[in-house]
Amino acid sequence: MRLSVLLAVALVVSTGCLGGTSGTARLSVARVDDLPQGEGAVSYQNLAPAQQSAFREALGGETVTLREGTDRNEFRDPGYVRYDERIYRTTIIVS
Repeated sequence: MRLSVLLAVALVVSTGCLGGTSGTARLSVARVDDLPQGEGAVSYQNLAPAQQSAFREALGGETVTLREGTDRNEFRDPGYVRYDERIYRTTIIVS
């Protein structure tokens, strides 16, 4: 039981699920034609200001380093964002 708890805590910390403050995270954004079956997209307007800024920076095709404290949850596994009547797949790379 104790080992299971320790493994769960290690997973949460390593993936940044607690507000996105662990490790260096980089965001990449790629336009997609359609959402995959069963997936939803968050509206750009519903992103926090720091998330909007990072998303706009990554739109040019460059991978952007997220500032410490920027919540990553909307961008992972992958995430999808609806922006300017288009859909974008977002991916987080944590190192």
